[in-house]
Amino acid sequence: MQSDSQDRARKTMDYLNRYMKTRSASEHFWVNHQRFLRSRGYELRPRYHPDWVPSWTLPGATVGDNEDQFEDSYKPRKDRVMDATRISDGQKVVLRCVTTWKPELTTLLYLNLDRNRHPHNRTFHLLDIIPLCDNDDVAIIVMPFLRLFHSPPFRHLREPVDAMRQLFQGLKFLHWHNITHGDACLYNLMMDSSQVVPDGFHFLRPQYKPSGGDHYEWRDRCYADPPVAYYFIDFGLCGYHPNGPQTAQAIGICGQDRTVPELSKTVPYNPFKVDIYQLGNTFVELSEQYPILMTTFGPLLRAMTRQDPQARPTAAEVLDHFEEICSRIPPSELAEKMHYELRSNGYDSGDSVSDHELFSAPSSSEHLPYEENDGVQSNKPDAANDGLNEASS
Repeated sequence: MQSDSQDRARKTMDYLNRYMKTRSASEHFWVNHQRFLRSRGYELRPRYHPDWVPSWTLPGATVGDNEDQFEDSYKPRKDRVMDATRISDGQKVVLRCVTTWKPELTTLLYLNLDRNRHPHNRTFHLLDIIPLCDNDDVAIIVMPFLRLFHSPPFRHLREPVDAMRQLFQGLKFLHWHNITHGDACLYNLMMDSSQVVPDGFHFLRPQYKPSGGDHYEWRDRCYADPPVAYYFIDFGLCGYHPNGPQTAQAIGICGQDRTVPELSKTVPYNPFKVDIYQLGNTFVELSEQYPILMTTFGPLLRAMTRQDPQARPTAAEVLDHFEEICSRIPPSELAEKMHYELRSNGYDSGDSVSDHELFSAPSSSEHLPYEENDGVQSNKPDAANDGLNEASS
């Protein structure tokens, strides 16, 4: 048995030294800017320090058969996106390189203006902008440390309903301001997980705790107070269309969802209708894991993903149709546990995540932290104060 253990440890060490010890070309961007970022108040993880020594090579390091036990062995999957710690308060943040001459930066600045603060504005909060002294074409934006919006799994119907509400509100807000997202798809929909995953998770291996190796622990969303907030990120394909949705045109095949039927490199299409399809199709795909979503919202999701772009609803119509459906859902149904098809999503391996739940979720509304007659948690303003209720996005 001891020889087997030693053999596994030896294989782990060989793997780490062969594949993880050498930093990639994209990682060297962060290594080269580590001291500069520290001077601006942001500390990168040890792997990106110029004098980094792999932790598994240090004296006394115990190497087992888990190649993920050393968090500084993790390599990023995306170029020019990295986590950091804000030195002033220890807060985890995300750094992302953006091209300064593209619409993304000016759009984010506009959406983060004080005058555009609104419950329906589901754009992530822009915390800081760091110009690069060695490249005028690139700046680093600082954003909150968020998590993919459907991990850990939804447990009760009211949870995906709340996510849908906020994201439909957010799309209506963008379109009302004549802004298209351009990639309103799964991996650009995030949540503030500070109450759901209270001990945090590793940016590059979100299935693990920040220290790596051990599975993250989570709490049912129904216990979040205030309710979980959901956001759009990555405005790299966004567009501003001053004449509004009716005459807007774009070209190009881009974004996560290549099933959008009208995408073309040569034939112009309406990017507002693309947003509708992308967000609708995200929930169509999610309904494969949560069949009740299609049972409940099927007519809306089918309308959002019609092959004919002109037959799709506007963002305002999507939200109205959604609220009309929600008004017919009994509170007891919202509080029930959903049937869930277990599958891997990149954040959760497909194994039983219930083994890592901090405490069991209640199965009936009488045990939930809000009353049954509350219905769905909503941050919807009164119509008189909406500011968007007259919009025809």
